[in-house]
Amino acid sequence: MINQVKIGFPGNNRWFPCPAAVTSGMPVMIGSLAAVAMDAYDASTGGTTFCLDGSYTLTVVGQSTQSPVSGLAIGFGDELFATGTLDPTTNVLYNLTIDRTRGATPFGNLEYPAIASGVTETAAVVRLKLGGSPSDYAPS
Repeated sequence: MINQVKIGFPGNNRWFPCPAAVTSGMPVMIGSLAAVAMDAYDASTGGTTFCLDGSYTLTVVGQSTQSPVSGLAIGFGDELFATGTLDPTTNVLYNLTIDRTRGATPFGNLEYPAIASGVTETAAVVRLKLGGSPSDYAPS
């Protein structure tokens, strides 16, 4: 799969409806579930399959957009948050900005590299936050 660094539990791939703008490798939030699209949106099904576990190379910004907007360094293991565009029909948040803005939607944790204040790292390795209930992660 595109941009996957470490595979999570193999049974944690699920199909969900999503907006047509979703592309392969795109990080999204499906309700409270952090996910990465395995494939692009498929018009014949109205959605695609998402990975709900594992680590991925994603774009992360060393900032916080809480008032005032400011640069903020991000260290190994720090919690990351996401903001983006919400599709109310599918409950999918997409076109994400992933950074350290507390109060935004929890997305995951930075594995590496550390990100300096104000820097946009396009190859940051991010471990997805596990969300939902334990049954969301049981093999189907």
